[in-house]
Amino acid sequence: MRVKGYAATSVNDIAAAAGVTKGSFFHHFATKEACAREAAVHWREKSKADAANSSRKAVGPRERVLAYMDFRMSLLGGPVAKYACYVGTVLHEVHDTHPELAADIAASLLDQARALEPDLAAALGKRRAEAHDLAIHIEASIQGALLLAKAEGGTDGARASLGYLKNYIELKLQGAKK
Repeated sequence: MRVKGYAATSVNDIAAAAGVTKGSFFHHFATKEACAREAAVHWREKSKADAANSSRKAVGPRERVLAYMDFRMSLLGGPVAKYACYVGTVLHEVHDTHPELAADIAASLLDQARALEPDLAAALGKRRAEAHDLAIHIEASIQGALLLAKAEGGTDGARASLGYLKNYIELKLQGAKK
């Protein structure tokens, strides 16, 4: 689904990628949508863990936010399937046609922004009220960079875009306590 999208990915595709039979797939999931919803939950948990691990060595809130940006940029490499965002890819396609799946996917995407908010608020100090909007901007920019990489067939533009975003965040957090 990260490469082909939701509609173009068949149960046979999923079973083959998982190394199981179609019958085994249906033993675990009643429908392709049930599988996609479970994948959204898995992606959400994996993303939380990856984000936490990306900044565990960072000392302060500013450093944790910047480490998160470095981590997201480090993911850009190899074929699209390696760096494409499951939730971004699927949400764009199913937001009007599969409301329950869209809600699960949206929760995963918005969780990424919410996870950034405490560190952004601490780093912004007196401007802490901007933390939510800045977190949303960061996630929207990351999704846009991934879309750009797909459009260009490579990651140069996405890397540049995320580099500019990181510079912007550094300016916004300038003077924050380390």
